[in-house]
Amino acid sequence: MRYSEFNTQPMSFTYTPPSFAMESPDSSNEDVYDKQRYPESSNKIMCHQEVLDFFNKKRTTIISWRKNRGFPEPISKSPLRWLREAVMNWVEHEGGFKAGN
Repeated sequence: MRYSEFNTQPMSFTYTPPSFAMESPDSSNEDVYDKQRYPESSNKIMCHQEVLDFFNKKRTTIISWRKNRGFPEPISKSPLRWLREAVMNWVEHEGGFKAGN
């Protein structure tokens, strides 16, 4: 029996992008980052250099924060990319300067 005789049903696939990749209806089209300076970034994704510049820190500090202070893990290891929302939530809730640190 040939495959074309065996499978008479048409194949169909559906794809739903992850929620962080979808634009929310209430979001404005205004950019929240510098397109000229960070062309690899978007309103949802921060590139590695943007993260370094945002905190005015070096790569080793970000690594230390990931290990010791709960800084969000990148969504991509090569090249490094972070969800902008995760980084901003970390800044607001966990990333501030703490007494004794």
